[in-house]
Amino acid sequence: MSWPATASAFDAFDALPDPVAILAADGALVRANPAFRATFKHWIGPRRAPWGRVIPPPFENKERRFDAPAPDGRHFEWVERILPDGARLAAARDITRHVTAAEDALRAKTTLFATLTHELRTPLNGILGMAGLLELGKLEPNAASYVDAIKQSGEHLLDLITEILDYSRIEAGHIALDSAPFDPEGIMQDVAELLSPKAHAKGLEVVVTLRGETPAQVVGDEGRLRQILFNLAGNAVKFTESGGVTIELARRPDDRLRFSVRDTGPGVPPDKQALIFEEFTQADAGVARRHGGTGLGLAIVRRLARAMGGEVGLTSRLGAGASFWVELPFENARYAPPQNLGGVRVAAATQSPTLMHSLRAAAASLGCIPVEEDEQPDVILFDWRDDADAEQIEALKRNARAVIAVCAQEKRDHIKQARDAGLEHYILKPVRRRSLVERIELALGRDVIASAEPREREQNRPLAGMRVLLAEDNPINALLARTLLTREGCVVSAVQDGQEAVDAAASGVYDLILLDIRMPRLDGLEAAQRIRAGQGASARAPIVALTADAGEAERVQALQAGMDDFITKPIDATRLLAVAERFTGRPNPATFAGE
Repeated sequence: MSWPATASAFDAFDALPDPVAILAADGALVRANPAFRATFKHWIGPRRAPWGRVIPPPFENKERRFDAPAPDGRHFEWVERILPDGARLAAARDITRHVTAAEDALRAKTTLFATLTHELRTPLNGILGMAGLLELGKLEPNAASYVDAIKQSGEHLLDLITEILDYSRIEAGHIALDSAPFDPEGIMQDVAELLSPKAHAKGLEVVVTLRGETPAQVVGDEGRLRQILFNLAGNAVKFTESGGVTIELARRPDDRLRFSVRDTGPGVPPDKQALIFEEFTQADAGVARRHGGTGLGLAIVRRLARAMGGEVGLTSRLGAGASFWVELPFENARYAPPQNLGGVRVAAATQSPTLMHSLRAAAASLGCIPVEEDEQPDVILFDWRDDADAEQIEALKRNARAVIAVCAQEKRDHIKQARDAGLEHYILKPVRRRSLVERIELALGRDVIASAEPREREQNRPLAGMRVLLAEDNPINALLARTLLTREGCVVSAVQDGQEAVDAAASGVYDLILLDIRMPRLDGLEAAQRIRAGQGASARAPIVALTADAGEAERVQALQAGMDDFITKPIDATRLLAVAERFTGRPNPATFAGE
């Protein structure tokens, strides 16, 4: 009796300990040993391979190897060979133990990175914070340059630490996507405002523009989008020496949005453009040496974009800047027409082409008519600068019904300078369209309920008398925050751990509570939850997280714990005071109950 060629070579086929099967050329199951049948109990045929939806690599020399999970959750390494008669021999080896060990090692490495970077950031935060305090005082020119050097070196080290931590988290597969409604323009503006101080320190402008009709609300992961845009725009600010950076949004087909970050920097050489999104790759070694970096920022952007179902790209010419873009799908986009200013004639007076284009585009999107300064504008937006000429200001006031000073958000003294020069109205840059509507209507004498603080509050210290509870166990960070707030007139009560914060909030009345996330006895997250759950005098007071961990996971945890905002360390004076001032318009109801 003769046996088929495919069966005669396997006398011990059924005794093999690993799953083994013979498949026909079309993938139909011809024969399987007991170990195979015990492991893969589902139907197997031409349209359903035993390795499920995993797409195996092509055969090389009639053989291929690949990994795939089994239905029961185990992981197998497959070896598939083409037999002389065209059938295929498929053997699987259980590698679950090795995969689990590798995953455990990766998790341990990520935990180690997170611990190390947190421990590194803590003293670095203190160094940068104290340098910032020194900067606020009167320093001799040499001392001021030394402090500036300390800050630059510290900020560079902080950027390196953050990039390494971000990459280690993503490499470990920690890309959990959230889905919630948010305003994409608001996220872009947040990023611009965070980068504005660094950009203005280099003489750059960072602006936000919208092309055509864009959604007022989409559903997706706003935290990951913020991280992508911050990396792209942060890179642009770092490598651009003059001009500016534009963060732009445009609508694309199939419910997709394209976010672009354009700069006026040196550009990227053509031979480097295909490699720039790879790990540890930088386009120009000379530029990299001047500015530093790990070469991980763009790799992180690409991984995040792909996890969100999108893609990234670059267009650039040497000497003509670069435009990095990310295109992402978003669900349930909601469109709403912006407020309309009904043909108000608006001119912009600035030496920055980047800011000029942004202001004109924003005005046009609001129904204004962009004009030149000598074309009878109703409103002139005047980019304030230290050397503003009094004669020029008087000429602007004669040419228009109203002149609005455009002041950098981090240079609050410019507001007073503009007022002293006779300009009653101002707007902060990066300019938000909503603020632009309010300021133009106020300047033209129209009745409007503005979100901006009344002039009386601006002329005085807006934080004066604000009662703040500060919970921070690091004495240097506590000194920094307390000093910054006290200088603005706040009344600060300081405690050193979460339990003391809970007790203080239960018995005292506060307009704002600042909680460090990592504290002894009780951490900030648990403290926030207990304060909210309690019936104390400050149970409804705004709570802001302070943390050295800059990841989106920490931001989400803080919000879930009942906190209202999130400040990363090192504590930046502008950011801290801006967040505190934001809550002066929403006083703690318990404050009035206790008075």
